[in-house]
Amino acid sequence: MAQGIIGGATSYEEQSLSDILLDIKKWLEYTDKIKHSMELWLKSSKENGFWQRVEFDFQMTVYSSISYFNTIVEDLKMVKVAIETNSITEREVSLLRKIGCKTNEYNNEYPRTYKSEKRYWHDYGNPDFEIVEKMYAKGRDYFVTLQDAGNAASRLEDYMSRGQTINNTMNISGNVTGSQIQQGTVNSCQQMNNEGEFSYEKILTILNQIKQYSENELFNSEFGDKADAIREMVDEALEATEQKSEPSKIKNTLTKLKGYVANVGCGIIASGIFKLIESVLENW
Repeated sequence: MAQGIIGGATSYEEQSLSDILLDIKKWLEYTDKIKHSMELWLKSSKENGFWQRVEFDFQMTVYSSISYFNTIVEDLKMVKVAIETNSITEREVSLLRKIGCKTNEYNNEYPRTYKSEKRYWHDYGNPDFEIVEKMYAKGRDYFVTLQDAGNAASRLEDYMSRGQTINNTMNISGNVTGSQIQQGTVNSCQQMNNEGEFSYEKILTILNQIKQYSENELFNSEFGDKADAIREMVDEALEATEQKSEPSKIKNTLTKLKGYVANVGCGIIASGIFKLIESVLENW
């Protein structure tokens, strides 16, 4: 399964790496196509003289969109190569997440500048106006679709290379105490537990911080109609932690919450919540 019908609402939690790669290829084709179309429509609108009548704010939205298409193509190509060569790093995850975040901003900017109070230039029935109207409709459709990049980023993170270079040569002088290295042995097998310690207290502290964030007025502004759903997930994680439920259950809830936050929020509150959740999961 790849991207769903409703842009920005696709869940990638159960999708494979090949599914993500398929969507990225489609997004690259879509970006090339919309960039070409927008440039043609802009040229046509300038030639027929109607572009001079268009409100300045929407002109800037179109200009910046066309410029941003180039950035999206470059970033998506980098992610595509990383997936194909099995070399996914934090950089590719970040690039994909930023595309989702930025396209969400454009999805809000398009209607704001096109449907502003200064609509004297909306000349319905005029073929020249219809060209600009098409730029609005098709441009916004594109940015709605690319919002799913944020969802894909959260899933791509599961495939991120976390390998570290390990130097097995150790120069030791003097006695060694408190070490897992056994002295005076050859070809011995040593075991060490490298897993992060699970702490209900630490997670509870962080969840209470997130709870405080959710009570801020800015929270509703950033998360919109998803605000209540995210609050419910925070309460669910809090309850599970307070009852000391299975760590896997708490982790699943936090992972799901992280995906929601990455997709719908790009502001101060959302960034704060995302970093708090990430600080727990990365040390799990």
